Amino acid sequence: MHPIYDVDPSNPAFNILTWYNLVGAGGCVFWIAAYVLILKTCFRDRTYGLPLIAICLNFGWELLASFVFPNPVWLWHTFDRIWLAVDVVLAYQLLRWGRAEQTLPELKRYFYWIVAGTFAIGAWGQYAFVDSYRDRLGLIAAFGVNLIMSIAFVGFYFARRTSMRGISKAGAVCKMLGTLGTSIECHVVVRLIDPELRDLAFLNFLSVTIFLVDCLYIYLVVAQPVVAEEPAAAPLSEVRIQAQA
Repeated sequence: MHPIYDVDPSNPAFNILTWYNLVGAGGCVFWIAAYVLILKTCFRDRTYGLPLIAICLNFGWELLASFVFPNPVWLWHTFDRIWLAVDVVLAYQLLRWGRAEQTLPELKRYFYWIVAGTFAIGAWGQYAFVDSYRDRLGLIAAFGVNLIMSIAFVGFYFARRTSMRGISKAGAVCKMLGTLGTSIECHVVVRLIDPELRDLAFLNFLSVTIFLVDCLYIYLVVAQPVVAEEPAAAPLSEVRIQAQA
């Protein structure tokens, strides 16, 4: 076990039958449901369903959680492995269909290098944060990635609102519920495993901001009508012919 886990195994934070860990387990189930719904939608639409940066950061976090900072609780570690398996499929969709989706020529030209670089930098940064700030279980880092994902999802919607390709409405709701459940759990767990923290102000900021941005994203994809594309303007020659007629 990594030396960052200098904790008492009898700590109630690791009792999976406590109310807060049961709420967190429910949140993890909603997260899995969100991923499954997004993957299903993307295979149907032949595209990818998470923003590029979110896929890269998620993949890095799951690798760290599974092999570098392995979770001491078997149930939590099982969820980490399930999410890692899902991230492999998400990464496949990104690499399979992502390049063709890019509108910037530079991003399309160097797409695979950008994906690899984003993943490498993201994994390095998360490792450095967890190790330097003693973020046991990497929970604060995980919520940081979650906030980046939530904000990126809003941009994702505006980029695809004319077609809604790869966007799952039910997945958006499940993502919000999943984060809400794990937020409640982590507010108890982090205090128990990181007693040296003065307070949970930063975790409060992350949790509240994620919830608000997730609600905004749900409103955009569920309540807002799809914006129809404006028809292309007719060529000048056709306009002249119609005018003469």
